[in-house]
Amino acid sequence: MQDAIEYKMEIKKVSDERWDIAQKSEKEYWITYTTESLKKELGDLYSKKASILLKEWSKWIKLNKNTKILQIGCGPEDVINHFKIGKKYSLDPLAEFYKKRFKFDYKESGLMEGMGEKIEFPDKYFNIVILMNVLDHVHFPEKVLSEIKRVLKDDGIFYFENFIYQKNFIHIAKIWGKFKKIFTGKMFNIHHPYMFTREDLKKMLLEKFLIIHEDLGKDIGFYKNMKELKKSKRKNKRLMIKIPAIFGLYGIINYTSICKKLN
Repeated sequence: MQDAIEYKMEIKKVSDERWDIAQKSEKEYWITYTTESLKKELGDLYSKKASILLKEWSKWIKLNKNTKILQIGCGPEDVINHFKIGKKYSLDPLAEFYKKRFKFDYKESGLMEGMGEKIEFPDKYFNIVILMNVLDHVHFPEKVLSEIKRVLKDDGIFYFENFIYQKNFIHIAKIWGKFKKIFTGKMFNIHHPYMFTREDLKKMLLEKFLIIHEDLGKDIGFYKNMKELKKSKRKNKRLMIKIPAIFGLYGIINYTSICKKLN
């Protein structure tokens, strides 16, 4: 269990222009998929992950047909579409686009258009809130976490996942990004307005939550732990991944935590 610590935050909100660029790129990304191709590529993965998560969560919360589960930034399909228990709700800024583009049962997953910075539900409404690789996409990360705390029941759990990067990797990526923009005209990491370190995320989380469990490197369907991630990247055939990994720079690393709200 992680003790709560007070921090002064230094995470700044990205500009409206940068967030709009990320949203446009997100839509362009999903246009490359059809309902069938999404089911083929991600359906089994999300189904497996949903089952694993429910089993893990049962250690900290009692699950039943009345458990209210919210996933924020769910995309066109995610684990929320595969839970076999509870009352499901999902929120995404591109919800109406997904409903027009794809043929999933969005009534079952409770999909509605909205942003994590303003969750249109009463205080202490949900038993479980899920935020999976979304915080680096949002406009104002700290506001999203504040809203999650507000709508989470006192005895509820907050399941959090996000990609992190080592500080040295971020420094190199910023330099590389400038060269990429000059020579290709394309923005580096366009989908993600933010690149966080583990320390960045924990500072934000610990202002509002108590971390009761965490994992580094574990990414269900890809890596079991940090050791497996390191081994895989060092053996990767792509030199842009393999060479940095040999020198201890691993690029994207998945960080996971299960949290309780601070009163």
